[in-house]
Parts: sequence; structure tokens; C-alpha cells
Amino acid sequence: MRIIPMNETDAAHLEQVVETMRTAGTPTIKAVWVEGYDAWVALEGSHRLAAAALLGLSPVIEEVEYSEDITLADLGCDDSDDGYDVATICDRAYRRAHLTLSYEEE
Repeated sequence: MRIIPMNETDAAHLEQVVETMRTAGTPTIKAVWVEGYDAWVALEGSHRLAAAALLGLSPVIEEVEYSEDITLADLGCDDSDDGYDVATICDRAYRRAHLTLSYEEE
């Protein structure tokens, strides 16, 4: 499974998230499948995705449909105060393709 995260990670925050996930376990991430990227585009959880990769965990995907009408706030995502809609995040994922993370298929 391949996932394109929303943001780059901050090392100090990532370290905290890794420690939390050691006990919390596998994260669930809201994401959209985008055929053109052959990958999921994450709508939240960049640090949780990076921590999962470091810990050898494959995140659980909560699939969200591509939509110009649904915002991150509607979904209760981490960066919901940015005002982005799902379509904008997906359409701009090519800018973040260099951040793509891969996980073992389950």
C-alpha cells in the first residue's frame, strides 16, 4: 500500500508520536484512493503515517470519496482549520509525491 501524506514531518513531533504509537498501536487515517497516483492520498496524520512506517505498522484506511463539497473540517481531520476540501488535497498531491510512504499489504 502506498500513501501520500499531507505534510512533511517535524522530527521532534515525530519522536513524540512514535512513543505514543508504541502503546496506541496502528493508526486509522482518512484517505482517498487516487488511481492516477496509484496511491492513497492522506487527508490527515502525516506524523502518524511516518511513525507507523518506522514501527512496521500498516495504517488502517478510512476511505473517503473524492469531493469538492466535503472539507477537512466536515471530516474532523487534523488540519481542518486550513479550510481545504478533499478535492484540493487530492489534486495537489503531485506536489508531495516525493513524500510517498509504502507499507506491507495485509
